[in-house]
Amino acid sequence: MKNPNLFFTNLNFSNISRRWLLIGVLSLAIAGFFSLVLVTARTPGFCDMPFFLKLFREALVVHVDLSVLVWFLSIACMFWSILSDNTAAPIPYIRRGAQFCFIFGMIFISLSPVDPDGEGVMSNYIPVITSPLFFIGLSLLLCGVGLMLARLFVAEKVQNNILPPVLRFAVLSSGIIAIFAIFAFIWSFKLLPPQIDGQQFYELGFWGGGHVLQFVHIQILLVCWLLLAVALKPEFSLPKILLYSLFTVGLLTAIATPIPYFLFEVTSSEYRDFFTRGMIVAGGIAPAILALFIIPVLWQARSERKGLNRALWASLLMSVILFLYGGFLGSLIRGQNIVIPAHYHGSIVGVTLAFMGISYLMLPYFRYRNVSGWKLAFWQPIVYGFGQLMHISGLAYSGGYGGLQRKTPCGGGVELAPDIKAAMGFMGLGGVLAIIGGLMFVIVVVRAVYGRESNSAL
Repeated sequence: MKNPNLFFTNLNFSNISRRWLLIGVLSLAIAGFFSLVLVTARTPGFCDMPFFLKLFREALVVHVDLSVLVWFLSIACMFWSILSDNTAAPIPYIRRGAQFCFIFGMIFISLSPVDPDGEGVMSNYIPVITSPLFFIGLSLLLCGVGLMLARLFVAEKVQNNILPPVLRFAVLSSGIIAIFAIFAFIWSFKLLPPQIDGQQFYELGFWGGGHVLQFVHIQILLVCWLLLAVALKPEFSLPKILLYSLFTVGLLTAIATPIPYFLFEVTSSEYRDFFTRGMIVAGGIAPAILALFIIPVLWQARSERKGLNRALWASLLMSVILFLYGGFLGSLIRGQNIVIPAHYHGSIVGVTLAFMGISYLMLPYFRYRNVSGWKLAFWQPIVYGFGQLMHISGLAYSGGYGGLQRKTPCGGGVELAPDIKAAMGFMGLGGVLAIIGGLMFVIVVVRAVYGRESNSAL
């Protein structure tokens, strides 16, 4: 491993690569607006109001899709775009076309709640709103990702000095995994019996591809952790065989994707269990192992909390804490209750914080202001991370003790015990802090972009 400064210095990143980061930040900003509805709708005193009961499901759909699907894919596309910078492509403007589709897909998804006939369907991995606006947006989003993947793999030559070989392998393998995920989505919907409809239709349709897609996020998460660790401690290194092995776990799991489609019906429990067990067994292995090496780096680099890389240190610290906390909550899941989204929240917030940290790292290399030493950038992941810890803990307690049903704002009409109400209040306060932390991130990036510098990375 080398210091990231050796990877990015004197490279001329394209405006398209920079723009992927800004698209992701915009998606988080819009998702933050919808999260206000969610936090209010699950706060005692508000959750029974008809206005919030009506908006809750649609707001939850858009919030999840923007803050997870769009945000995560935009960072993946940023890395795919970086690897295809300064390389020849047989089809001109393919990356611009990918961004055009992706941006309009995000816009259509954001506007879909205005359709009075649309209804939120809380399917796992990709919840939907039964509106033409939403499905146009989702199709455009998929088109944008597909074009970006095409550009990545039809490039005449991948520029070798952007990332070291092991991280280049990780980014390329994430693209391969994404292709398997797309085919899994198509395959699942094609095999669904015509009598399946409603939530079960989307649940089964997105189940296989949704699980595979998580390994794309894990590959990029590992890349971000490594880059942030090296930025904090330039001498940090791991054996190449270990790194390749960590990145191979997700790739091999994705390659096994066709197996359940040949062996089981998509409506069978065996089909669902195959992907669930794959995620349980393989999903946390690589991050958990890498975290064992990252934690000592965080301790050794703790002086950076007052230094020029304070924002990178805080982002990496909170990312590791939240991801591991999400994994711990996953071991407590019993049946269908709110512990499941608490576990899911922990994991995806861990990924989000890593992506926030890599955004701070990349800003000067995209010729924007270097924010790594800013106090606001330092406190942002801490406020966001602690807010999410409070939110997730309240969510897990209330669900783990039977207080709430999943994806309902106020317990589904169940009379709540005082401790459950207290947990919900704790969760609501944490949600408010998380919203503030998310807003802080948007402010930091906007300030960095607005005060653009031509040589801030040097």
